[in-house]
Amino acid sequence: MRLSDLLDSEVVDRDGERIGHVHDVRLVQDGPPLGTWGAALRLEALVVGKGSIGTRLGITRPQMKGPWILKMLFARQRASRVLVPWDRVREVGEDRVTADCVAAECPDEFAAEAGT
Repeated sequence: MRLSDLLDSEVVDRDGERIGHVHDVRLVQDGPPLGTWGAALRLEALVVGKGSIGTRLGITRPQMKGPWILKMLFARQRASRVLVPWDRVREVGEDRVTADCVAAECPDEFAAEAGT
C-alpha cells in the first residue's frame, strides 16, 4: 500500500457514519533498523477532517511554543480533526477506509499529545 492510496479517502466509522477524509498520516520512527538511515517508519494514525492543517504544520503539538496566534486559531479547529489510530482501521477499500470506532472515541487516544 502507498500513502497515495490513503490520501483523500473517505473515512467512515463502524456504524457507517462519515468521519471525514484522510488529509495526512502520522508516522513513528520505531521500526527495525534500515542501515545508516535509522529505524523504519511505522504508520501510527490517519489525520482526518478539516482541522488537520494545524496538525500537518505541527502547530497543535504541545512542545510548539508559537506563534501564539496560530496556536489559538488551530486550537479552535481541533474539534473537527480526528486522529484514527492505524490499529483501529478495519478495512481499506478503493476510496474508503472503515474504522473500528466512532469519531467521538478516536480523538481521546491522542489528547495528551495534542495538548488537551
